[in-house]
Amino acid sequence: MTVYLDLRNLFDLFCIVQGVTTAILLFLRSDRASNRWLAWLIGGLTLQVVDYFLSRSGVYYYHRWLYFSPLFFSWSFGPLLYGYVRSRAGQAVPGLRWYWVPVAVQGLFYTVLMVQSLDTKAWFWLNVHKPYTRYVDHYGTCLMVLYAIYRSRPYASERWVRILLNGLTVFYGIAVVEPLVNQAYLPPRWPRFYLTSQILPVFVYVLALIGLLYDRLQKIEKAGRLLPVSADQRRQVLDAIREQELYKDPELTLASLARHLGETPNAVSRIINGGFNQSFNEFINTYRIGEVKRRLAAGDTERLTILALAFDAGFSSKTTFNRVFKEQTGYTPKAYLKMSQITLRDDADLQESDV
Repeated sequence: MTVYLDLRNLFDLFCIVQGVTTAILLFLRSDRASNRWLAWLIGGLTLQVVDYFLSRSGVYYYHRWLYFSPLFFSWSFGPLLYGYVRSRAGQAVPGLRWYWVPVAVQGLFYTVLMVQSLDTKAWFWLNVHKPYTRYVDHYGTCLMVLYAIYRSRPYASERWVRILLNGLTVFYGIAVVEPLVNQAYLPPRWPRFYLTSQILPVFVYVLALIGLLYDRLQKIEKAGRLLPVSADQRRQVLDAIREQELYKDPELTLASLARHLGETPNAVSRIINGGFNQSFNEFINTYRIGEVKRRLAAGDTERLTILALAFDAGFSSKTTFNRVFKEQTGYTPKAYLKMSQITLRDDADLQESDV
């Protein structure tokens, strides 16, 4: 295989190795959901750098059957980023949503093109992809990521996560205008998307370094959880959640609870983990499920649906509610309601027989 290597291609190759190894380590060795989201994000970004490397190193030229390899899953960057930031804040991540459909379409698109003949690929590149569909890919990615950043900001409680979102905003802001600038000022034969293709390997490398530091950060967090939690600290959290019923707020996050208590997010996380032996998400969902169970027992389903009760209790997603309810009770909501009704009827029959 003939491969052209210069300093730029060598750096791309170095970033690819770093990205792949970091993604695998984060996914396999981490017990935190946020790190697994980060692993998928690093993996997706690394695949795009792989495409740049194959193009610039001459691999595509000498092995043209690789043209349109399904390496571009760039429409997944936005959903993966949103899942990472939300999970990092201790929030449950919604299940399948509309934004995963374009990801599947993009993967299918490149898979179908890859198995076509070289003549078909060449025709498609010159007449369709180069003037049209690659811009759809490019702008679709930019819009998905920028939308994800907008949705993620309320959950960005940590300073470095906010820095990450700000950096991505700048990067994809440049990416939005770059093709327009290229079209207006670059000579016809010059490569398009030039600046972003140079910055992306650097970004992958930096993100991979951050990922590698996570084991150390997790050890620090776990050590912090071992610090004693006072009765006053427990009472302060319980008053906010149980007495003030903050758990009913579907937008409640670790950061917003910390602001309410006048503490830092790390301090509140330590109190919940050390004082209640639960994560923030588990702690809040326990009260939400308890509220739903209380209202089911009170017969509120005669005028409201179970889903309405779940939303009133603070859940924002039917999928999340069903999953958490099954985890905590061992039953689906409908099965639990049916079982409760049978139990109530049996109790009533026993009381009547005693009379």
